[in-house]
Amino acid sequence: MQISDLVAIGKLGNKIDKKGFIPFIKFTNFQPQYLTDVFLVFTDNRVRYVSIVETSTIRGFSVKLDDTETANNVAYIGNVKVMIAQTEIVENSNKIEKFIGKNAVYKNSEIGIVKNTFDNSAHLVLVVELKNKKELLVPIVDYYLGKIDDKFVFLKNIDELLSL
Repeated sequence: MQISDLVAIGKLGNKIDKKGFIPFIKFTNFQPQYLTDVFLVFTDNRVRYVSIVETSTIRGFSVKLDDTETANNVAYIGNVKVMIAQTEIVENSNKIEKFIGKNAVYKNSEIGIVKNTFDNSAHLVLVVELKNKKELLVPIVDYYLGKIDDKFVFLKNIDELLSL
């Protein structure tokens, strides 16, 4: 893989906190679902492939890498680009589009139709138009999202969301 096959989604700062988090500056094409396995491109063009094991929004957005030595190196050098493969962007956009137009099902009952998705910087969110024409916003996380098939998106644990 060449650098030209990668797309920058942000950069890492030059400090690391006591818990191992490094500040992350998002670029305009950033989507949170990209923060799993990434390429770190250093200013001297060295490249490391790492996994991001945790994110935090407590004092700005920050990430924790799976490799402590690389994390310390990033903090020491600073200004390290976070990049992903261009093909991953296409694959992820196809995954997002797969929700639109499907019937939303909760407790074995169709409650509405998925009309759209959007990114709220923490998660991707489903916009479900309920049968009473109200909108229900459901974060795309395992806690709320069950099985997905050709026609249906099965939701779970959304009682509190429905009561809002």
